[in-house]
Amino acid sequence: MSPGCRVMALFLVLLALFQSLPVAVEAWQARQWPATAVEWIRLGLLPTALWLYLRYFSLLGCRQCGDDDELR
Repeated sequence: MSPGCRVMALFLVLLALFQSLPVAVEAWQARQWPATAVEWIRLGLLPTALWLYLRYFSLLGCRQCGDDDELR
């Protein structure tokens, strides 16, 4: 993936996270489900955005980090 595409993908994933986290926190603190369809959609973004971030952008999902077993 080119660096420009990677930066844009990271921006979109973080945008989805920042849109869904306030809805999730508000629903958790109020102990009730979201009232509108837009809030449900934003809440639905949370697991997908978290998975994408952990899989492709965090150190936990880094595929290049575990390749130190090769002999040099």
